[in-house]
Order: sequence, then C-alpha cells, then structure tokens
Amino acid sequence: MQTRHRIPTVFSIYMVDVLCCALGCVILLWQLYHHESQEQTAAARDALKKLDDAGLTINSLTSDVESLKVKLDSSKKKSVVLALELEDTRKERDTHKVDLDASKKRVLVLALELDDTRKDRDKAAQLALVRKQEYDDMKKILAAAEATIAAQRLDIKSLDEKNTLLNQKTTLTAKELAEKIRAHADLLDRLAESEKKLRALTKDLALKESDAMLALKRVDEKTNLLKLLEQDLILLRSQSKENLAKLGTADIRVRLLEGELERGKRELIDFTRRMQELSATQDLMTKRYTISVKDLETAKLALANLEADKISLLKRASVAENRFAGITLTGQKVVFLVDMSGSMEMVDENTLDPDKWPIVCETIARVMSSLTGLTDYQVIVFSDRARFAFGNDGRWLKFQHDKSPKEVADGLKAIKPKGGTDMYAAFNEAFRLREEGLDTIYVFSDGLPNMGEGLPANAANMTENQRTEILSKHVRGRLKNVWNRPLPGQSRVRINTIGFFFESPDVGAFLWALAREHDGSFVGMSRP
Repeated sequence: MQTRHRIPTVFSIYMVDVLCCALGCVILLWQLYHHESQEQTAAARDALKKLDDAGLTINSLTSDVESLKVKLDSSKKKSVVLALELEDTRKERDTHKVDLDASKKRVLVLALELDDTRKDRDKAAQLALVRKQEYDDMKKILAAAEATIAAQRLDIKSLDEKNTLLNQKTTLTAKELAEKIRAHADLLDRLAESEKKLRALTKDLALKESDAMLALKRVDEKTNLLKLLEQDLILLRSQSKENLAKLGTADIRVRLLEGELERGKRELIDFTRRMQELSATQDLMTKRYTISVKDLETAKLALANLEADKISLLKRASVAENRFAGITLTGQKVVFLVDMSGSMEMVDENTLDPDKWPIVCETIARVMSSLTGLTDYQVIVFSDRARFAFGNDGRWLKFQHDKSPKEVADGLKAIKPKGGTDMYAAFNEAFRLREEGLDTIYVFSDGLPNMGEGLPANAANMTENQRTEILSKHVRGRLKNVWNRPLPGQSRVRINTIGFFFESPDVGAFLWALAREHDGSFVGMSRP
C-alpha cells in the first residue's frame, strides 16, 4: 500500500477570521492615529499661522512706530519753523507799524507845510495884486504927465510961434515982450519940472514893474511848491494805505500762524500719545510672539514625531496618487495632445457650456501633477491645425512640479476653443519627438476627426459621418503602420485617451481603440 503524505493546512477558516479581525483592528488604529496626527498637524499649522500673524502685526506696529517717529520729528521741525516764521511775521508787522506811524507823522508835517505854503501863496498873490494896482496907477500918472508935457510942448510951440510973430511985428511994446519972455521962461521951467517928474515916474514905474514881476515869480514858485507838496501828500497817503494793508495782512498771517502752531502742538501731543500706545502694544505683541514661539517649538517637536510615522503612509499614498480615474499614470517624456475645437466649450452642438474648457484645463494640470516620473513635456493644441501651445517647437520643455501644471492650466484657459478637429496634424507633430525619447502621449478630446489629410477628392459630396469614418480609419492606420510602428531597439509610444462629455458612442469607441491599440488606457469623463 502506497503511503500518501498529507499536505499540511496552513490557513483555515479560523485563521482567516483571526486575520480579518487583526486587519480590522490595525485599520481602526491607523485611522485613529491618522486622525490624531491630522489634529496635531492642524494645531501646529494654526500655531504657525498665529506666529506669522503675530510677526506681521509686530512688523506692522514697528512700521507704524517708525512712521509716527518720522511724523513726530516732522511735526517738531514744523513747529520750530512755524515759531520762527511767526516771530519773523511779528517783526515784519512791527516794522509795518513803525513805517505807518512815520508815514502818518510825515503826512501831518506835509499837511502843515502845505497850509503854510498856501498862505504864503495867497499873501504873494495879494502882494502881486497890490503891486499890479500900483503899477497901473503909475502908468495912469505917467500917461497924465506925458499928456501934460505934450500940452506944455504945444504951449511952448505956440509961444515960439507967437515969438516969431512978435519978432516979425517989431511994433510990440517992451512990456508985452517981457511978459512973453517971462511966460516962455515959466513954460520952460514947467516943462523941465514935468520932464523931471516924468523921469522919476518912469523910474518908479520900472521899479513897480520889477516888483510886480518878482511877486508874480514868487507866486509861480509857491504854486509849483504847492503842487510838489500835494503830490508828496498823495504819495504818502498811498504809502500809508499800502502800509495799512500790509499791516492788516501781517495781522491775519500772525493769527493764521498762531492757529497752525496750536494745531502743530496738538498734533505733536497726539503723535506722542499714539506712539506711546503703539509702543505698549508692540511690547504686548512681542510677549505674545515669544509665547507663540515656545508653543511653535512644542508643536514642531510633536510634528517631527508624526512626520516619521507618516512616511510609510505617504509612500502608500503616492501609489494611489499615481492614478487618475482608475488608470495608471506613467511617462517621463510626455506629449499632451489637447483638442481645442469649437465643441470643447459645448455640451452638445446646440448648448454652450462655459465651464467645460476650464475643467479640461484643470484635468490636464491634475494629470501632469500626478506623473511622478515626468521630466520633460510638450503641449500640442489642435483644431483646424496643430501647434505647440508654449513654444520651443520640436524640443522638450523641462517639467517643474511646483509651477509647470499651473502655468499650463492658466495658459490653456487663455485660449478660446474654435474650429474643426484635425487629429492627423496633431499626431504628426507629436511623433516628431519620438527620436527625442517620446514614451507617452495623453490625448484629451471630445470628438472624432472631421478634417485633415486622408479625405478623397470627392469629400465635399460626403456626409459628416462618412468623412469622420474615413479620417478615423486613416489616423488609426497611420499610427499603427508609420508613426508608432515597432522600431529595433526602441519601445512603442504608449497612448492614453481621455474623452470629455461625448454624446456619440462612436467617439468613445474611437478613443478606446486608439488606447487599446497602443498599450494605453481610456477614460470617459462624464458630464458634471
């Protein structure tokens, strides 16, 4: 009889129950520990945030204190300047007062001089009138004397004629002749006396005329002096008005400067009080900051203890993060083909959806962030034609995990989808990088190719479905036989496809076929 050796049973139902219970306990403990670590992490973050806020508050208070110190110094300087300016203005006001008083005194003196000059002018005018009257009287006397002399000369002439006649008449008596001679002599004496008086009158007339001219000259001089004094009086009155106006302006300015000085003093007191309050607040915040630093150190120690325990969890989580919608994300040198035709902002051909294109852009950024091995990338957008969205055509862009996904999302959001779908041109541009190490392509689209190379000459007479069927087959054949054909010593490029909100099952079938034929995966994103 042949001996049969029984295979020992390692696991039994009982062992399975025990293992399940142990696994459940482990999972429960892990969840509790994870929850506790999250709470401690949140507390540490809150403490760090409070510490940062306290630091910012202290910096702000320090800045306020410095600003108030500057304002305080400025107010002090301004107060000194205002005090000096007030003193200068007061001196200027006193000077204007002195000038005004001097002007008033000079006006009074000139007014007295003007009155005296007017009296002198009136006296000179009266004297000139008297002299003129005397002159006129002397002219009348001189005229009378001249008339008398003329009459005497006529009498002499008459006597001469009579003498001549007497000489002719020798018959006259001696007595008559003597009388005639005596009368002639009297007339000659009277004539001489009249001539003497005439000369005296003429001399007196000349003197009177000279006195009258002198009096008239003095009247003119007094009149001119009176005009000059009147002009000086007008000028002094004008200067007095100006000095009075300057004095009023100086008084107003003194009052304004005194008001500004008072305000400056009040501002100085307010700034001093506020600086004291801020200094007290700064001291309080500094104490709180010191306490927060101690709390933060304690939280950092607790966080450091938790970090070591999280390493294994993060490693496990990285495996889960390296997936998107159930597909494994791989690739080091990756090209992202992004459909930007007009349908990428439509729910269907009749309904616009403004959120669809931004969701597509964010999805691309999520995929990029989840590619842990990504080193180089390119983004090709296609509609009526294909182009490199961020330049550097035909060459790789270096991937930076902290900013490249956001830059790509923001850059794509700035593009407005429009036009048809030329998928042939997109793959043709992408496979130019195969010689540069391209290993993975991610296609983001919501439709079938409807334009580009591969259509026959009579394509204008075909329906939309006929054209898309021909172009789909042409793109798949070109990928299989030309672009992604097996090459010695080189792996094929993996193609993953992600479809967005498509209504036609043909779209899903086409994208699924592309992924299946080229070692990739397909995900159909549902309508949100």
